[in-house]
Amino acid sequence: MNTVTLNIVKPYNFALSLQAVRSFQPAQKEQSDLLRLAYKINRSPILVEVSRAPGTEGNLTASSIQDISEINIRKIAEWVLFAELDLAPLYRLVSGNQNLAALTHKLNGLKPMRPVSLFEMAVVAITEQQISLAAAYRIRSRIVQRFGETIANQWIFPEPDVLSEATCEDLRSCGLSRQKAEYIQELAMKIVDGTLDLNALKNMDDDKARETIMELRGFGRWSADYILVRGLARPDCVPVDDLAIRTVVGDTLGKGRRLSALEVTETLEPFRPYRGLLAFYLLAEHKLNLTGTG
Repeated sequence: MNTVTLNIVKPYNFALSLQAVRSFQPAQKEQSDLLRLAYKINRSPILVEVSRAPGTEGNLTASSIQDISEINIRKIAEWVLFAELDLAPLYRLVSGNQNLAALTHKLNGLKPMRPVSLFEMAVVAITEQQISLAAAYRIRSRIVQRFGETIANQWIFPEPDVLSEATCEDLRSCGLSRQKAEYIQELAMKIVDGTLDLNALKNMDDDKARETIMELRGFGRWSADYILVRGLARPDCVPVDDLAIRTVVGDTLGKGRRLSALEVTETLEPFRPYRGLLAFYLLAEHKLNLTGTG
């Protein structure tokens, strides 16, 4: 087994971050303090497990029993955990606001987690357009169980080549509308034929990445910002049209009323370049049912 100690900018609370990301997943019952990452390298199934190192104060290790280099183990684990993010500037930025200072105190060390695959994130964005999270989660579960595979009882999201070869009717049988099935098919085909490299988004600034995503069929401003903030964990990006974000920002910063998209933009303006990260904190507080606690 290959095991590496991860380099994560502190403060960082792994248990809280894991709890938060699971709170956004309907029907998620996993309670362990182990993060299991299942994916493929050169078509070979890989499982990486992230956990707190025994006998240490907060140090994390990532390990795999597969024949995978320590460099690749570290790369995927630190990518998912957003290891390079420094939370201290956000905490300083909100320190003058009593409510937000209390929020960051409660959630000290919380970081978002990025998905292993940007293709999976793009499919997530498509499935969640204009339907509930719970309904979208059920649809994705059917997609994974029909087209994916497992390693050590952990599902691996299907690769683009698999979904590019699926028929529209196959995809619709998972609960997708015809339009969304076509979006996923087209996205997968572009990746397979080489006309689209989603990983190139990692090296683009926010505006260029957003523009690139919105050029794809089926992806508007909400989807682009959703991929930026959740898939790439860009700390300043906010899908302001999102109903949940309009609600939680209004609860804390809008005198308790749901804000419009424009009002969210105006309200979060003083918190550049961490507007998306702050919105994530507000959502996490709501999902973890911490509102009103000290």
